[in-house]
Amino acid sequence: MGVGLHGFQRAIRGRRIRNGSYDDYSRYPEAIIIPSLQAKTVIPELDKIFSRHGIPKVVRTDNGPPMNSEDFAKFANYLGFTHRKCTPLWPRANGEAERFIRTLVKSIRASVCKEKWKQELCKFLRQYRATPHSTTNVSPFELLYGRKMSIMLPDAKRELRDFAGLRERDAQMKRKMKANADKSLHARESNIAIGDPVLVKQKKRNMLSTPYDPNPMTVTKRNGNCVTAKGGNGSVITRNSSFFKRFEGEPSEPEQAPEEITEEGSAENDELRRSQRITKPPRRLISEI
Repeated sequence: MGVGLHGFQRAIRGRRIRNGSYDDYSRYPEAIIIPSLQAKTVIPELDKIFSRHGIPKVVRTDNGPPMNSEDFAKFANYLGFTHRKCTPLWPRANGEAERFIRTLVKSIRASVCKEKWKQELCKFLRQYRATPHSTTNVSPFELLYGRKMSIMLPDAKRELRDFAGLRERDAQMKRKMKANADKSLHARESNIAIGDPVLVKQKKRNMLSTPYDPNPMTVTKRNGNCVTAKGGNGSVITRNSSFFKRFEGEPSEPEQAPEEITEEGSAENDELRRSQRITKPPRRLISEI
């Protein structure tokens, strides 16, 4: 299950943060409005979701403040699910939840002008859960609960579908989408290995800043596309492999410290050196004399 947090500032009653969860298999969404990003606010709302649908095996989140807290680690250990944090600065690792939040934001913006925006949010969730998904051809509600969802639209009664080959179709469609995305982004296989010197991308601060940090780092760990590198000053950074490129040159040698001045040399140069230039008074002073 993927979990995402998104800020949406509202002038109505100060509600501004939204918590969204998304089931990877059934595509069943949950959206909850919370007042803050503190762990003591997020954890009870997730606990309510787990009490309705059961405890998932894996919860995939970003690296936000509530997810990196000690309280959330204790919460995961208490319920027994695996907490998997995505690669920093790489939201595609949690793409399904992020894409649903994008659709959710669009629907809320459309209902801003309405007073009962909370009711519009419930209406959106109800229609989303009852609409067949383009990949599975089954609604998220039916795939999660095994029955059709009753809504305002009339529907002919029919027998339940057989979902035996649905997982294979889901995996096939995901592979197809990945191939199309890799083709459009011109993705290539990364050949970075442990021990390689690399340069990491940096934010553009001004017109003279380079795309990559000139200080090379050394790769210490790699897990799929998640690469961890360590710098010469002891700093450790974890990013997607696309943030790194192999450093082909030789590391620059550190500047040598100036030679120490001996006591004898300092004693010889105690007297200040003065210029040998002959100074003359200005002509106006000579004329006055």
